[in-house]
Amino acid sequence: MSNVTPPSSDIPPLRPQRANSARLHRALLGDTLPVRQYDLLTDDHPCRWYDPRETLRVRAWSRGMAFVGILLGVMIAVSFIGVVVITVGETIGGSGEPGLDIDVASLRGSSPMAVLSSIAELIAAVVAYLIVTLVMERRRPPVELSPRRAFGVIRGMIAAFVCIAVCIGVIAVFGGYRIVGFDPGYNPWADLLTLGFTAGIAEEIMMRGILLRLTEESLGSWGAVILSAFVFGIIHWSNPDGTLWGGIAIAIEAGLLFGAIYLATRSLWWCMGFHFMWNIAEGPIFGSIVSGTGEQGSWLVARWSGPDWLTGGSFGLEASIVPVIVLGGVAIALLIHLQRHGLMLDPIKQRKRWLGILD
Repeated sequence: MSNVTPPSSDIPPLRPQRANSARLHRALLGDTLPVRQYDLLTDDHPCRWYDPRETLRVRAWSRGMAFVGILLGVMIAVSFIGVVVITVGETIGGSGEPGLDIDVASLRGSSPMAVLSSIAELIAAVVAYLIVTLVMERRRPPVELSPRRAFGVIRGMIAAFVCIAVCIGVIAVFGGYRIVGFDPGYNPWADLLTLGFTAGIAEEIMMRGILLRLTEESLGSWGAVILSAFVFGIIHWSNPDGTLWGGIAIAIEAGLLFGAIYLATRSLWWCMGFHFMWNIAEGPIFGSIVSGTGEQGSWLVARWSGPDWLTGGSFGLEASIVPVIVLGGVAIALLIHLQRHGLMLDPIKQRKRWLGILD
């Protein structure tokens, strides 16, 4: 931390919350974090003094660059080790000698490298985030991953299942979705790894734990949630059956909603549980293609019929107009709720003015 003394000017009082609304918020989402008076940030951020002498370690851009560097380094290291292990296992197995029994491909029915890539991404994201938060930010534990808040995973999973089920139900009412069977032979393990744990944990760490949280320190909550939603949508455009509309749809219905959930809870547990169940309910349970990633196995065998604007076409449920309207509407309503109750952080210029740093 910098040795600079925080400004002592009077801070405008925080906008009061309506008592009933605040109780409802806590009941549904959990406790919210207060805004600190000396830097006007919540406790999921390190202490900031907004001073040129502030140490490089706590500046947002340096933490972001460190995260990316560590992420790439760990991914390369884990991938290299994985390739060596798989190669040695195949070599020993091919010689007829007892050795490593590695059948990674059976998890997904594709190349072992696809599974290895997911494992490497998952490990790298967790390691990079812990180094940034524990070493650079010196927050032990980081409040957004505090073990006592881990029950947020369950709340997030329940909320996500309800969201997906409602959207599926609306599409079914209009004739676009019908269950025609059940596949007891479906093997979920690969999808639990790639669609569930890797997407739910790694992507939430990168998108909400790093991108949204760090940019919020300068852009404020509105700027950060919009930027993170845009990036979240764009990265899904690159999927095998990705489309521009699919990317835009995900930015609205998922990027804004996941960001709003993080701002409302300040809990990555909540976001991880929500993202995990979002993908699992959408694909393995209800039988939709997930984000344009290709053919999807599932327990429920579904028949999708009707125009692409209703069913989502080859991109899957997320490209349907239904979740864009329903869940995008929920996201905007939640963001407005946070704004009305003083839970959206202002941009850095406004915070500096309140703190008396700017004239």
